[in-house]
Amino acid sequence: MPVLAALLVASAAVAACGPTGPTPAPQSSDRPIGATPWPAGTIGQYGLHIDPSLLARLPQTISALPLVEDAYSESSDMDNADLAKNFDSFAAASIGQIADADWLEVAIGQFKPAMQSPDVWPDEYASWVEQYATGACSQADAVSGTGKQQIGDWTVDVSTCAGGVVVYTLPLGNGEVLSMFGAGARDLGRKLIQILY
Repeated sequence: MPVLAALLVASAAVAACGPTGPTPAPQSSDRPIGATPWPAGTIGQYGLHIDPSLLARLPQTISALPLVEDAYSESSDMDNADLAKNFDSFAAASIGQIADADWLEVAIGQFKPAMQSPDVWPDEYASWVEQYATGACSQADAVSGTGKQQIGDWTVDVSTCAGGVVVYTLPLGNGEVLSMFGAGARDLGRKLIQILY
């Protein structure tokens, strides 16, 4: 699977490697999940469906901080050819920004059916975990450690960046994958997973 670091374009912690949309949307919709610039979703030039309904499964707040749809990332994701090769649909959200004491970038996607077959899914998922972590840590002094942890009811792939960023990825079932990275004493990614149903 090609490097997919372009999905992280909203964060200064990552270098974008895919094509971007013509005019980026604002940094976020500045509204809790549920309000979206694309109420019925939208489709990019390579067929990737930006589907805000994927975010409905996530909590609207974590530690009293609002999780908002990240339209800026989505506007770039939708025209990312690498993402479109592997995912049918995708959405992004965030809490705060990198300059904040606590922040989090979230991506949730639905792998294409061909990627979900038992003979290819383990490799596709493992490749995604590695590439997402590499992208998230690319401007945070690289990946310094990886492993699996049990967080609540979920088995989670956790990577740490030497620069202090923590990366989480977990399969949600039926080909859906949740990935996120962030920093701060509150560890918002871990808290999100703990209250995820």
